[in-house]
Amino acid sequence: MAKIVVFGASGQAGRRITQVARARGHEVTEVGRTPGVQAAAEVAAAHDVAVSAVVDLSRDPAEFYAEAARALVASGAGRIIVVGIYPLLETAPGLRLVDGPDFPAEHRPFCLGHAAGVEVLAASEADWLVMSPVGDFGGTATGTYRIGSVDPAGELTYEDFALAVVDEIDRPAHRRTQVGIASA
Repeated sequence: MAKIVVFGASGQAGRRITQVARARGHEVTEVGRTPGVQAAAEVAAAHDVAVSAVVDLSRDPAEFYAEAARALVASGAGRIIVVGIYPLLETAPGLRLVDGPDFPAEHRPFCLGHAAGVEVLAASEADWLVMSPVGDFGGTATGTYRIGSVDPAGELTYEDFALAVVDEIDRPAHRRTQVGIASA
């Protein structure tokens, strides 16, 4: 079984990822706001997988997510899985939802902050994956999920998302990319 650290373990996604991972026999270290993902270089060093399900709305998103990604890469964890957001999924090759002309301007800074973190991961040699809901979190848990493309009307429950994340830990199928997940 894997040794996993979950940053943001007290949040909706992190709590459920922790529960599923423990239920499958993994050793899980939970990290909340203190010391936070910025301490990943120290905290995650001896872990097989580092999962980041963090947000800090009090900080500039680009600064926060880039710093978090740098700390995750510096940790040397064997694999990094980041909870992403659907506006960064592509609607056509090379075109993300956030890049579209109708995307709300007020949401762009937060989305581009997430993108800054993904850029840090992409520029590294780390084994990373960003897993995003294809739309909003919500709905009723189905116990199954599917890989999908962006669909702002789509739903993904936190429970189904946790299954997808831990399945990816157990049987890595995607590397150095971002995938969309939907409840099936």
